[in-house]
Amino acid sequence: MEPGPPVPAYILRGHEAAIHALHFYANNALLASADSDGWMVIWSLSSKRPVAVWKAHEAGVLQIKHWTTARLVRDHKLRVWQLRHEDLVGLRTKLPADSDSSTAAAASDHPHPWLLHSMSVNALNFCAFSMCDQDPRRPASGAVAAQLIASPNGLDSGGIDIFQLPSERRISQIRSDKNNPTGMVMAVCLFHQTTETASQLVLVAGYEDGRITVLTHAGDLSNPDGSGRWQKVASCKAHTQPILSLAMLPCKTHFLSSSADSLISKFCIPSLVDADDGSKDLKSEKSLNTKHSGQQGLSVRSDGKIFATAGWDGRVRVYSCKTMKELAVLKWHKVGCYSTAFASIDPTVAPDAGVVDGVPPSSASLDGNAALSSISTTKDISQPMSALDMIKQQREENARRTHWLGAGGKDGKISLWDIY
Repeated sequence: MEPGPPVPAYILRGHEAAIHALHFYANNALLASADSDGWMVIWSLSSKRPVAVWKAHEAGVLQIKHWTTARLVRDHKLRVWQLRHEDLVGLRTKLPADSDSSTAAAASDHPHPWLLHSMSVNALNFCAFSMCDQDPRRPASGAVAAQLIASPNGLDSGGIDIFQLPSERRISQIRSDKNNPTGMVMAVCLFHQTTETASQLVLVAGYEDGRITVLTHAGDLSNPDGSGRWQKVASCKAHTQPILSLAMLPCKTHFLSSSADSLISKFCIPSLVDADDGSKDLKSEKSLNTKHSGQQGLSVRSDGKIFATAGWDGRVRVYSCKTMKELAVLKWHKVGCYSTAFASIDPTVAPDAGVVDGVPPSSASLDGNAALSSISTTKDISQPMSALDMIKQQREENARRTHWLGAGGKDGKISLWDIY
C-alpha cells in the first residue's frame, strides 16, 4: 500500500491577515510570524502556543530577521526590538483572531517590547531587506556585531541603499542605470564572499523586468565617507516576469531565483578573481520550468540540501538544491502561500539525541545581548529535575531537533511540516 500524501504536523492559527514573513530562531525554540496588518506573533515550538503578540507596525510586514531582530514593512520603517526571556513576561498572548474589538483598540491592549532602533526606509517596492555582518572576520565576542542592511532607495526605485546598525546611518548608495532601465528593485541579497586571503561584499539584486545583477564593493564601508565603489560584475535577463525572491545557498557560491513566471534558476556567483575582469553575462547553471507561475518566498535549509517555495496556487514545493528536482508538493492551504522558512539543522546533534539524566544535549547559545533569545532556561544541573520538568525539557529538545518547514498563507494560517 502506497503511503498517502504528506500532511502538516501542526497548524498554527491566530492571524487574521495574510502571513508574509516567518523566521525560526533561538535554536529553533521559537517561530516569529508577521502578517499584512502589522501583527507580530512569537510562537513556542514546544507548546505550539503564542508567547508574545503585539502590533509591530501599521502596515504589512515583509521580512523578519534576528540580530537582535529587524522587520521591514510597508509603513516605511525598519524596527529592531529587544525580546529576551524576561521581556516576554510583560507581553500579551491574545492572538489577533481572538480579539473582539476594533484593530486600533486591540493594538492598544497589547504592549510592545522595547524598541531599540527605528529607521525610515522605502517599502513601496514590496522588497524585503537583506542583512549581513559588517565584518565577517570579526572574532566572536560579547558585543553585538554591527550589521549591514540593503533595501530599495526611497527616491530611485531602481536604486539600493546600504544602512548600518546600530548607527542607523546610510553608508552607501547604488544608483539605478539610467541607460538601461530595469524597473523597481524586487529582491536583494547581501553577503560576504570570503577566501583565505580576501573578503568582498557582494549584492545580488532582482528587478521588475526579470533581470538579475551581481555587484561587488571594493573599499571599506566602515569609513564615515563610504570610501570605495560598487562594481557590476555580472547580469542577465533571468526571467520574463518580475523577480519575486532570491535565496543564497549556505556555501555562498550559488544563489536561487524565482519569479512571477514558472522558472526557478540556480546561478554560480562570480569569484573574487573574476570580479576584476569587468561585467560579464550571468548564466544559470540550472533552470527548472516548474509549470507553476508565481512561486515566491524562497528559503534554503541551513545544510544546503533542499529549498522550498510558496506558490500562488496554495502549494508549498520542496526541491533538491543539487539537482533542482522537485521532491515534494505539500498541499494544505486552500489559497495562495507567500512565505516559507526552515528551522536550522545542527549537524552536531544526532536526530535521536535526547535528555540524559535530566540534562539536555549542549547546543550553541545566543549572545545575552541579542534581542531574540530562547524562552527556556536550563536549570542548574546540580539540582534534580522533577518528572514534569524532565517532560517539559524533553518536549523542548524534540522541538529544537525537528526538521521544521513552515509555510504562511493568505488564509492567515501557518502549516508546520516535518519532512526530510
